[in-house]
Amino acid sequence: MKRTAGWGAALVAVYMISGLYVVRGNEQCLVKRFGKADRALVSGGLHFDLPWPFVRVQRVNVNELRTITVGVAAAEAFDGAGFLRDVNLDRHGEFLTGDKNILNVQATVHYAISDPHRHFFDCQSPETGLRLLAESLIAEKIAQCSVDYVHPLGLNELQVLLTQSVRQAVEGQPWGIAVDNVTLAAVPPVEVKAAFLEVSNARAEKDRLISQEESRREKLLAASRARVRQILDRAEAERLARVESARGSADRFLRVVAQFQSEAESGTQSPEEVRRGTMRRLLAAALDELFPRLAAKVLLDSAKPVDLTIFPQRDEPRGDARPREERRGEKR
Repeated sequence: MKRTAGWGAALVAVYMISGLYVVRGNEQCLVKRFGKADRALVSGGLHFDLPWPFVRVQRVNVNELRTITVGVAAAEAFDGAGFLRDVNLDRHGEFLTGDKNILNVQATVHYAISDPHRHFFDCQSPETGLRLLAESLIAEKIAQCSVDYVHPLGLNELQVLLTQSVRQAVEGQPWGIAVDNVTLAAVPPVEVKAAFLEVSNARAEKDRLISQEESRREKLLAASRARVRQILDRAEAERLARVESARGSADRFLRVVAQFQSEAESGTQSPEEVRRGTMRRLLAAALDELFPRLAAKVLLDSAKPVDLTIFPQRDEPRGDARPREERRGEKR
């Protein structure tokens, strides 16, 4: 009798010890006591409660990122594994674009459980509701886009729009779910995949040619700008040189004028003599600079007289091209 009572006490003790449970640091625990859910969440650590079936414990990792898939990509070839494949399975992944083209789209919704109590106790099948909601929003967005936008030009932008739409729609549902992002994978049907590949290759070739010509245009533009800059620098240098030369000539002329006025005011010579002397000096300086540059030969006819006079006499009129002997005969 006592032995039976001891075994019974041991069984009761073991049964009560089964009420101990451990919650990890990255988890939270939902407790359902006598069929009623406790609103408070149990944090990490060792806890004790009534044993099963009076208390049921459900652990939830609120930091875990879960996924659901919308749409199924079409099989490209027949194999043994797909012998019993549902013939309508591929239809679930077909979506109609705005320009009446069909694409096989597979979307993956990444979400986390934000409110475990609402997710497990306040609603039924939240994952099913999320899948149907995401599928309707994806079909709506793709129906507003062209086939080139979905595959592949605007796929990234479409993913951002779908993420925003699904996230806003889920916030109004009692599912206790927070959507992180939505990823898309769009492929054309097998029957027209070759045509889509040709279009993609043509688009890539067009982009390559445009990039090549843009690079060539940049090189030509840079070379033209360099030539223009070189011409401008050369013209600027020439302008500065001519300006400096003109300033030097002007300074020399002003010094000559000042010297002419000084000599005229001294009274030693008449203004006409000063002017003639100054002109002779200027002419001599010009000839000294000019003669070394002359490389031509002058042929003279010995039968004809040549007047080599540079400065005519004061009494000789200017502009008379006759020989000096004839002019002297007239004077006599």
